[in-house]
Amino acid sequence: MRYPIEFLSLGLVLVNVLGCGSSSSPGSSDAGTSASQACADIAHAQCEKRESCSIGSFYNNYNYGSEAECETRVAPPCVSGLSAQGTGQSASNLETCVAEYASYSCTDFRDNNPSGACVPPAGTRPVGSACGANGQCASTFCHLAQRETCGVCAALPQVGTICVYEGDCGRNLDCAIPSGSASGTCASLVANGGACLTGSMPCQAGLACVGETVATNTTGTCQPQASTVGAACDRARKTAANCDFERGLTCVPTAAGSGVGTCQTMTLVAVGQTCGVLGTSPITGEAVCNAGGLCVKANAADATGTCVAAAKDGAACNSDATVGPLCLPPAKCVATSAVATSGTCVVPDATQCH
Repeated sequence: MRYPIEFLSLGLVLVNVLGCGSSSSPGSSDAGTSASQACADIAHAQCEKRESCSIGSFYNNYNYGSEAECETRVAPPCVSGLSAQGTGQSASNLETCVAEYASYSCTDFRDNNPSGACVPPAGTRPVGSACGANGQCASTFCHLAQRETCGVCAALPQVGTICVYEGDCGRNLDCAIPSGSASGTCASLVANGGACLTGSMPCQAGLACVGETVATNTTGTCQPQASTVGAACDRARKTAANCDFERGLTCVPTAAGSGVGTCQTMTLVAVGQTCGVLGTSPITGEAVCNAGGLCVKANAADATGTCVAAAKDGAACNSDATVGPLCLPPAKCVATSAVATSGTCVVPDATQCH
């Protein structure tokens, strides 16, 4: 089961798309298509897909503020990626990938499971070489650490590969981290009706693990998350699935002391406004921060906090979600040291990865 943290999905899809299609010279503009046009088109396809997979523009508004801002943010790293050393990507290849987005399911999009022309090709850079995009690597996988914009070409992750975050697992795998552990292993995503367990057997996007007991390693069953306003839900996932966050829904209980209720639309709030779980016994709703903002609480156990704006490119940031501010994606908070969480927001540029 996926959780709405660190805005990973769209950035990972972008890294994959920068390597879709057959090999050609870096940045080539086959059939007259320019790099800037191809990247504008792929950015539109990605952000529009995110739009169509949520309710009322929620997920673009949550991450970026609008679909237009999503496109503005996503396109530049794509342009630089087309000029990266060793890339197998071209503008015409991107356009072929764009054409396939109409048949790209929300599940596959959210699970970073590209197909057809959107699957990364093999680049020319061998394992161990510097990279910024999958299409540069002969292995089709550029391993990027969580707080770095440049990485190294590595073997394509497999089930069982050690991981600390989703990006360690490449495409169509999730990083399953047991409760209390700092790392886990890459795991296959479980389809509807399959056995699941948080931390080891994750469900596909749009599904929830219902009836599990993690403490006793008792598995549950992957079931569709409630995806419409008014649908029945269970916040604790004991008797039914919870609501689909990426569609902008939260489960509001109908009675005090119960997690069972109905899905209601979450409220997007601006910088300086109250965010978090609203009301008590039972809760009455939930407010989340707009445009990549972070809900900062005085104490971790507090129900509510205050929205803090996402840090601008080049500004100071902190990747610790209890501290912030986070960066506006696809920028990453590049740490000042290997152990630090504070750093500077840097927009990925594969041409700088040598």
